[in-house]
Amino acid sequence: MGLGAVDIVWKLPLALVAMVVLYLVGAALVRNFARAHDQPDEDEPVVLSDVDYRFRCVVCSAMVVMYAAPDGEVPLPPRHCAERMDLVSPVA
Repeated sequence: MGLGAVDIVWKLPLALVAMVVLYLVGAALVRNFARAHDQPDEDEPVVLSDVDYRFRCVVCSAMVVMYAAPDGEVPLPPRHCAERMDLVSPVA
């Protein structure tokens, strides 16, 4: 059973419309990925000070050294192995 003229008359425009719709949806997705998200403007930038905090993971003993932190604050310890790390170096 071959394709008749009636089949081509309906299938060809339907395939072209589907192709255009898929192209437009794909182009819109790529355009949204390329667009940068607006970041809220902060009133004043965070001032960082030089620090030497050393954290150790309580599970695997991995070590993290932090060289900059917000001025006047001891930052929260990072997470490693799903647990908070312990502060090893003294806070001066």
